[in-house]
Amino acid sequence: MNDDRDMRDDDLAAELGEPILELADFTESPRPGFAGRVHNSIHRRLLASDLTDYAWFTPLRILAEYLGMLFDVFDGQPKKEGDGNA
Repeated sequence: MNDDRDMRDDDLAAELGEPILELADFTESPRPGFAGRVHNSIHRRLLASDLTDYAWFTPLRILAEYLGMLFDVFDGQPKKEGDGNA
């Protein structure tokens, strides 16, 4: 079992080189709550992005809706009395 690990370490050393393996010894586990802080930071940025999108595109969507209503009202076709639309 230990031979398998030694073989994997040798393969890894051949691929990465000695300096990278020396740096692997300096790994440090993150503090508790680190993943939660990263998660919250990502959500804050997504919220800011969504609010910016709404701030820019909502007035344009409202304008397009009003223009659509105007074109529907003033479509240029005269109404006939026998349409049945009251």
